Amino acid sequence: MPAISICIPAYGMGGAGATYLAESLDRLCLQTFRDFEVIVSDQSDDEDIAQLCAAYGDRLSIIHLWNRDAPRQASANVNHAIAAARGTILKILFQDDLLIGNNALEIIHDAMSAGAAWSLCGSGVTRDGQEVTRPMVPRLTDRLHFGKNTVSSPSVLAMRRDAAMAFDEELIWLMDVDLYKRLWDRHGAPAIVADTVVANRLHDGQVSASVRKSLRQKELRYVARKFARSTNLIGWLEYLRQRLKAL
Repeated sequence: MPAISICIPAYGMGGAGATYLAESLDRLCLQTFRDFEVIVSDQSDDEDIAQLCAAYGDRLSIIHLWNRDAPRQASANVNHAIAAARGTILKILFQDDLLIGNNALEIIHDAMSAGAAWSLCGSGVTRDGQEVTRPMVPRLTDRLHFGKNTVSSPSVLAMRRDAAMAFDEELIWLMDVDLYKRLWDRHGAPAIVADTVVANRLHDGQVSASVRKSLRQKELRYVARKFARSTNLIGWLEYLRQRLKAL
């Protein structure tokens, strides 16, 4: 039973998926904290990612899982990885994102060692995989679940396995903030790691860059119904603001 399971949803990404994943796996090979496994749930149509995982088998405890029959979206794919994870802590890491520093997993493990149900770490953005800019310390607000994302991508999230929740597979654009809201409601505030531990990669193939306004409207209505009882006035004002932006 490893201490940490790194849960990675993967797909072809127009041919860039294996390249981005290799950079991430290289960073994992250098981690000072070694008690971890890597679970890769793969929805790609070719063998590139499967072959890549096999190539890292002598350096990492890595499990490759095909997930071609599930809905082709991040929420379903990362849930597939989470379901197979054995670690005490489940660390989400999207395939195009990167850990920063060789002690990244050690920092996350230490932050949760006092028993926190979940944690969020600081992040930045990168285009080349090297230079990281725009550092961000996550914070929770009452506007979060309607798309005012003051936390960052799912790659900043870690959950204790006995407190973990799945991503809502009805959601694409709001899949991350929906889960943050549910974890917050059930378990209270997370352990916050202010260090910049994750680099979110910016590139033309990002799903968030291609979300249609009609999808935003649909998901906003869905989340509004879902959290109607726990949304306060500040939250409803954010809901109206986001609806107007999506017109």
